[in-house]
Amino acid sequence: MENRLELIYDAAGQLFINKGFARTQMRDIAKEIGLSTGMLYQYFTSKKDILSFILKGTIDPEFFNREHHYPIDSHLFDDLDAEIMKTFEKNQAQFDNHLKNKDSDYSLAQMFSDAFDSISNYAISCLIIEHNEDDLKKLSEYYRDYRKRFFNQVQQYIQLFMEKDEFRKVESIPYTTRAVVESLAWWGMHLRYDAYETDKTISNEMAKKTCLDLLLHAYQK
Repeated sequence: MENRLELIYDAAGQLFINKGFARTQMRDIAKEIGLSTGMLYQYFTSKKDILSFILKGTIDPEFFNREHHYPIDSHLFDDLDAEIMKTFEKNQAQFDNHLKNKDSDYSLAQMFSDAFDSISNYAISCLIIEHNEDDLKKLSEYYRDYRKRFFNQVQQYIQLFMEKDEFRKVESIPYTTRAVVESLAWWGMHLRYDAYETDKTISNEMAKKTCLDLLLHAYQK
């Protein structure tokens, strides 16, 4: 991936999350990375194409390694909503496998690890959707349902690990599930992108290690 595409990806992603797609202008993105607005238009003909480029790149990292012709063709994103939903469904199905099979070798630590990855792998896409519901209505409706299903999966895992006497007893499983999911989301995406005080220097590995350490000490029996 070209260095300038990386800069555009990072700068526009941050702006779309924290300022919002509607309020962000091409000149804002250009200013953020030290380009002229005219130079930015040599890479993308519109900020909608930049948004699509970020969303596609998040769900398909290999997309960055392709040889691109500039400005990047908007037709590459014709089926993007369907691609995003398909990727999220595959991700959720993989997380569900051990739950359906009641795999006895599947540990609480591995469940927390997999749940963290489910969030952090698509952090930028998820946050852009969360912060731009009016501009991404179809994806927002889907994402709300996706989040509910993920919450239910984590809750069922917690119940299962309680039955196996590996998760300490808690007064409210739904509230505990919310605390777990919020902790995963904080370390998996919010800290790096839209917390009140972000930490862009923390690696995904360190964020994951810290999060899992906290969760296991809090809940593992």
